Amino acid sequence: MKRVGIYSGTFDPIHNGHVRFALEAQEKYGLDKVFFLVEPRPRRKQGVKALEHRTQMVELAIKRHANLGLIILNQARFTAHETLPVLQARFQGAALYMLMGEDMLDHLANWPHVTELIEAVHFVIGIRRRSEKEVKETLVALQQTRGLRLTYSIFQADSSRVSSSAVRSALRKGKTPQTVPPEVLDYIATEQLYTAN
Repeated sequence: MKRVGIYSGTFDPIHNGHVRFALEAQEKYGLDKVFFLVEPRPRRKQGVKALEHRTQMVELAIKRHANLGLIILNQARFTAHETLPVLQARFQGAALYMLMGEDMLDHLANWPHVTELIEAVHFVIGIRRRSEKEVKETLVALQQTRGLRLTYSIFQADSSRVSSSAVRSALRKGKTPQTVPPEVLDYIATEQLYTAN
């Protein structure tokens, strides 16, 4: 059975930490490929760059990595109820692995139709700021208080010091963040994204 990783996120902008996390998960769990899935309209974030820009930056960041890919879905907003069947049809017969940072666990219980997702995928949780013990305690709490029992794996992501917000902040100050692929930096400069204006 094929193992396919799905890495959904805002990627505003994508940085080396995102790419490393995907590559680490792919190798660690024997995934055939990890596909980035750029969220068109993230629920908890305002003022994100246009989907076309974010998608283009992801494409530039992963183009040299054969084990990484990009999926573009014609959906205004991703939900487990509508998006999951599309992914299952596209990767028919494959085991789906959902890549996520540990911070997403704080909001997981509020996702619409989240039970459908939990029953269908194996979660790969990358630890950035918390300890493995804290993450496991959160998972136990989700099960005890909300009845959400995830099938999951946890690992310490090597990308713990990188964040999109820090990249945006550096760019607004006219700095060149070393945590962004050169191709993406060139695109950002050409399109004049994340400027102080």
